[in-house]
Amino acid sequence: MEIVHQNAISLAWMGDAIMTMYVRQHVLEKGIQNPQKLQRMSAKVCSAKGQSALLDALNQEDFFTADEKEILRRGRNASYHTKAKNATSQQYMKATALEACIGYLYLYDHVDRLHRLMDRIIQLGDQL
Repeated sequence: MEIVHQNAISLAWMGDAIMTMYVRQHVLEKGIQNPQKLQRMSAKVCSAKGQSALLDALNQEDFFTADEKEILRRGRNASYHTKAKNATSQQYMKATALEACIGYLYLYDHVDRLHRLMDRIIQLGDQL
């Protein structure tokens, strides 16, 4: 595993931004223009509940590499001081793990892998 200098919370912070950007672009590409509908559709995926469900589905597919699984573990075990509004603490931990993995792929220039992960997240997110 390469040396990762950022802590899991920092990776998750970046991953949240990257995931939001991908999902919002996807929703816009569907031609939707109503602000409430745009927000509702992106929130299905970019929420602790949605991200938790996505992580479960990706794990069932055995999608992640060994290095990514280590980042997921670190993200899941990260100590944080905020609480999700509409999710359990377990869902929030899974969401943080997925965001940390996305942040890791982005910050450490694993561009092809990031695109593959986000493409799969978009596909799965359309089914939520």
